[in-house]
Amino acid sequence: MKDMGRKRLLPKQFLKYVTQPVSLDDMHLWVKSNNINIEKTELFYDYICSLHLLIEETYLGPDVIKEDDDRLGHFNWCWDKIVSRLKKENINFELTGNHHEYFWNFFYESFYIHKNTQEQSDKIKEFLEVLFLIHVPKTKSELDMLSEIYIVLNENLTVKE
Repeated sequence: MKDMGRKRLLPKQFLKYVTQPVSLDDMHLWVKSNNINIEKTELFYDYICSLHLLIEETYLGPDVIKEDDDRLGHFNWCWDKIVSRLKKENINFELTGNHHEYFWNFFYESFYIHKNTQEQSDKIKEFLEVLFLIHVPKTKSELDMLSEIYIVLNENLTVKE
């Protein structure tokens, strides 16, 4: 991914960066300064949650899907389904691109190589909720992640009217 101009942080600063939520005023300022569209953020949240749900519901388990090629095949099938569903609503995401790679890596690390327990699935849902719902308090680290994902998805989205 692109280097977002991150500075090197001292341990104390890093701990604050990843643990201390920013104020509501700082959140509003961040939204404005990063040209974040709340409706798009909600769309991106729905997109990723729909993808996660489809992955979870159609995954046949590690006894059937054993190799990385099989995992990628399953992910691509789910990805294509979600992109196709959204096209019917005139919301067009590119089928391939850095957003596909980003989420393949995310779901590979957070879903496919774990035991896929309900607890793991709940953690993914909670992470996405905290990350994408603007009214939920966030740390600076989470804001940086949201910004990065927002840019990646926004660059691969066209909405036809």
